[in-house]
Amino acid sequence: MKPKSNVAIIASQYVNWSGGTILPFQVRFLNEAFAQDKHGKWRYSRVALNTPRQNGKTKLLTALIVYSMYVMRASILVTAHEMSVVHKIYEDVFDTISHNEELNAELKAEGGKFASGAGKEYIRLSTGGTVSFRSRRNPSAGMGGTYDIVIFDEAQELKADYEGMITKSLKTKPNALVVYTGTPFLPNSIGDTFNILLDTASEQDGVYAVRYGIDDETADLTDKSLWALTNPLYPKVIDDSAFLNDLAIARQNGAAGLLDMRIQDLGLWWKDKIPPAIPAELWQAATLDIANDPNTNVIAITSDPMSGTLAMSVASMTAETVDGTESYPKWRYITGEIISERSSNESWKWIGEAVKGMPRHTVIILDAGALNKVPMEYIPGSIDVVQLNNQEFLASQQGFMDALNAGLFKHPNSPDLTDEVRNAQKRPSGDLWKFDAIRQTHDDGRPATVTGLKGLAEAVWYRNVNKPQEKTRRTVYA
Repeated sequence: MKPKSNVAIIASQYVNWSGGTILPFQVRFLNEAFAQDKHGKWRYSRVALNTPRQNGKTKLLTALIVYSMYVMRASILVTAHEMSVVHKIYEDVFDTISHNEELNAELKAEGGKFASGAGKEYIRLSTGGTVSFRSRRNPSAGMGGTYDIVIFDEAQELKADYEGMITKSLKTKPNALVVYTGTPFLPNSIGDTFNILLDTASEQDGVYAVRYGIDDETADLTDKSLWALTNPLYPKVIDDSAFLNDLAIARQNGAAGLLDMRIQDLGLWWKDKIPPAIPAELWQAATLDIANDPNTNVIAITSDPMSGTLAMSVASMTAETVDGTESYPKWRYITGEIISERSSNESWKWIGEAVKGMPRHTVIILDAGALNKVPMEYIPGSIDVVQLNNQEFLASQQGFMDALNAGLFKHPNSPDLTDEVRNAQKRPSGDLWKFDAIRQTHDDGRPATVTGLKGLAEAVWYRNVNKPQEKTRRTVYA
């Protein structure tokens, strides 16, 4: 395969491929992902690549950076979650430049500059091309600049709020390019944007995305055809010994080790292999008239300072259900339950225990008014925390009653929830209203509040406003 794109051509001429030759996979990716028209406009505005570790992503990024700096005189931002990863890309770019007399001339000339030592934050050519390197652990990293190209490495750790902050500056650039590269998601990965991009790439114009990986958690780990399918540098760069060594380690660690190998070596798409957020026994113990889809769960933690009560509630969209001759279409209804109510004098620790084991990116809503001191130390970093503003809080109260009145809300036959709904009172709040605490008690003497109902209303409203997209069968790109 011959280099055709400008990026592939300069890569084949200048980029140091560790003494070897540029491989067909690398040429093909550089040709297709970074194609340009005769005016130099990128064919795609966003490019994404997901492969198992050790598959040469750094070299591909170096090829793009070198071309963009020397030919386009572009301003480039490279970000990664860990600073060590950022340094690795810096070193590869710097080595490529310094090992070539022609390229190095522009760096040594007046105006050329680079940050050496521990910093390694930028390389600037005398002719204007610049690349900046930042770790995303610094929340302000990248702010204040306007870039022609932004590269998000370790995209499996990329949070949408950081991406949004950076890409705002790209709107001023008519020929901006955003590149995402990453490895398969791990159970503790925190990213919430890369998987969506890969899932929807085929539906979006201007997006080029490739994923190497399996979707089968029972795949044969000794199958060399799978090694080749999911690892584009096998067998020319990654040889049999690498897989055999990982397999031996995986077997020593039992089922967890074998799962880890499927993720790390074969690119298993982890986000579909996670347990439901709510324990199955909780739902099985309740009497539901329709099934829920646990992948759509939203949790709300609510406080009632009047009664000193905390509550955790859950809402979920429905799954497709057939009950005799009755059929319930998916997403038609919302189900809900109050998981637990506790005294606010009790330690927050029970919340941490309740959310332990929930899948990555489960949404937890914190009450808009009462939870000013957010219990973040007890909530895992892999869970998305949403703090509703006052207007959203009031909308959730009205939205819950709208769903209830329209017959779109179903809940378990829970006496607590039934009492909450039956006894709920409304209090005006401007043009809207909210549920108000009532001074009654249950038959067993417990104070009756609407704490759980407020949380359930928030969760139901959020789930209804943020409807999940239908899942589509994923394909393996080779």
